[in-house]
Amino acid sequence: IDDNILFCGCDSTIIPNDVEGIGDYSFAGRTGLRSIYISSNVEVIGTEAFYACTGLTSIIINRETPPILGDTNVFDDTNNCPIYVPAGSVSAYKAAECWSYYASRIQAIA
Repeated sequence: IDDNILFCGCDSTIIPNDVEGIGDYSFAGRTGLRSIYISSNVEVIGTEAFYACTGLTSIIINRETPPILGDTNVFDDTNNCPIYVPAGSVSAYKAAECWSYYASRIQAIA
């Protein structure tokens, strides 16, 4: 995705339904980013896509099947904020390759 179009300096970002992948380093270092909502159509999240987004307070991923992660650094240095996923998918996320690295942060969407 072109993060210049989606980010626009906002403190919250919604990845829309027509996006299927988030590119490597797309939001890396965006310290002003507070929350992110990733739609159910996102299948891949690239290497360090959200690395060092130190202001994050929540990540919401609305996909039942865990997206493929580019590496285990995708959500590193993100304030250890919760990663919310669909309730029926919590176990799948915690067990999925690369996602297991974030198992302690994965919670059900309320």
